[in-house]
Amino acid sequence: MDNKISSVINKKVPLKTKIGFGAYQVSMITDLMITGWQMYYFTTFIGMTILNVTLLTTIGKVAGAVLTPIYGYISDHLYQTKFGKRFGRRKAVMLIGIPLKLIFFMLMWIPGLPIGTYFVLFLIPQLMTPMLTTVQLTFLSEMTENSQERAQLAGSNQVGGAIAGVFFAVFTTFLFKALGQNTARTFVIAALIYDVIAFICLVIFYRSVYERPIDESTILKEKTEKPSIGKDLVSIFWDFLSAMRLKSFVLYLGMYVCEQMFRSLRGTINTYFIIFVLLLSPATVTTSTGIGFVFGLMFLSFYIWYTAKTNGPKSYRLGAYSSIVVFAIVFILAITRPPHLAMWFTIMIIAMNFGITGVVNSTQFIFTFIPDVDEMVTAKRREGQYSGVQNTLDTIFTALETIIIGAVLTATGFVEKSSSQNPETVKWLLILYTCVPIVLCIFGIIISHFFKLTVQNHKILMTEVERLRAGGSMKDVTPEARQVVEELTGFKYEDCWGNNNMVDIANRKGKDK
Repeated sequence: MDNKISSVINKKVPLKTKIGFGAYQVSMITDLMITGWQMYYFTTFIGMTILNVTLLTTIGKVAGAVLTPIYGYISDHLYQTKFGKRFGRRKAVMLIGIPLKLIFFMLMWIPGLPIGTYFVLFLIPQLMTPMLTTVQLTFLSEMTENSQERAQLAGSNQVGGAIAGVFFAVFTTFLFKALGQNTARTFVIAALIYDVIAFICLVIFYRSVYERPIDESTILKEKTEKPSIGKDLVSIFWDFLSAMRLKSFVLYLGMYVCEQMFRSLRGTINTYFIIFVLLLSPATVTTSTGIGFVFGLMFLSFYIWYTAKTNGPKSYRLGAYSSIVVFAIVFILAITRPPHLAMWFTIMIIAMNFGITGVVNSTQFIFTFIPDVDEMVTAKRREGQYSGVQNTLDTIFTALETIIIGAVLTATGFVEKSSSQNPETVKWLLILYTCVPIVLCIFGIIISHFFKLTVQNHKILMTEVERLRAGGSMKDVTPEARQVVEELTGFKYEDCWGNNNMVDIANRKGKDK
């Protein structure tokens, strides 16, 4: 390996870079507003039906899902362009997505526009968010190959998310009390403030992160022929399918999708659950969420230590089991409605954040290893591809989840612009908020027992990758390395290191059999 490249990917990541990395999640405060209040805002102040709102959300997510693998493909191949060579294959994408997302986010909160206009204004941010998220995830693997440094970057990511959550909860509560919670003007002011915060944080993130230097592993395909949209689309489709051939990635996706779906489901109907099922005030939404995020910061410190000590799958299971217990207790609270319900629910939100922090920290930590497993198979770096596939499948599942929520609530007689709902709607809100997440957690736990990409196995894998990078022969592999490689990749050892058609279906080139 080139000494310059080795010094970059194996060096200690500076503290200011880790802090700057977490700024991206702080910028997602705009998405917290969309998740927490967009459906409520559109049904209450714009006058959309619940079915139209969920349809709008689903269309946006599906469109983003379709484009996400294209974003990953473009990012992986940007070194072939002058724009990419100047700004970087990852950072160049951010220069496009940041302004578009922030401008259209603000516009979609302006009241009084024709209903059809909101479809367009909502769609653009939904297309830009997966573009930015796809690129952001790649930096976890781009900046270092050290597992401890990656764990700290993943931790910084979560800290940023917790800070965003705390500030969002506290400041939104303040705005509700100062300006009133029953007027669209309050939401417009909040959106403007959060948009400015997001812009500042994204600039900090952009200036903090750096990419892996150009080498043979980062150049996926030499530009020897004229560009062809048809061939590029085939390559994008093939790369998408090829990613699904990696055993560790498929198992990881199962864990991730279960985790993401139960968190997305809870976030989507959290406001409705608190107001219509628990019969608490809208202020309880932001108060309980904010307190939960504060404790989430403390829980994160525990999980950073626990994950490094015991590996990601065990952290995942601890978080999932904890979440199951909490959702069961919330179900009981909703049925029995004991005195001081707001206090008990807030306590449960705190406990829920212990579980959520565990599953999120473990999946973010595990994802940083996936491009390394892929490099063992392809001898190339394809962080963008795997980030894109993950976001695509995540978006598809959450989109389906959203439209199902809308269909269920519509079928049960959900009434827009109402301060209460009928018993059938209340019952299904309770089931969706508690029972469905429990089922998803159980599925995630089962899948985690089949996942073998531990810190120890990753070290063995990277030792073999580094040996091959340095020109070592595949014939000299040790029995232990062979076993780990085959277990993690799902390929025979002889079919790894570029001896396959994972990258390019048209060119199967062996390197060293």
